[in-house]
Amino acid sequence: MMETLGIRVLDVKEGYARVKAKVDERFLNVHGTAHGAFIFALADVAFELAVNYDTPRIALNVSINFIKPAFAGDELIAEAKIEGGGKRVKFCLLRVYRDEELIAEATAVSYGFS
Repeated sequence: MMETLGIRVLDVKEGYARVKAKVDERFLNVHGTAHGAFIFALADVAFELAVNYDTPRIALNVSINFIKPAFAGDELIAEAKIEGGGKRVKFCLLRVYRDEELIAEATAVSYGFS
């Protein structure tokens, strides 16, 4: 998935991940803007890296809000940060930016197996 979408990992550490991808023509919707699935996938990869840092985890829920559109040529950065939870359940905040401009924000919940 990461290779197909051109996602590059910028930073991964305990409780945090940051990834980057460029919107190209393949990822546009009928309106000529970045498809929501592309933006979601970028955020989801950051989420995956942040929550699987120390323990195998799966997503229980992700809810995303699209705030502004992105366009072909835009470079987007997604960040995931664990905001709380316990040993098994983690709550995360995911944000997608174009430069410093917030274009999407999501909350996510994961479950750990150990």
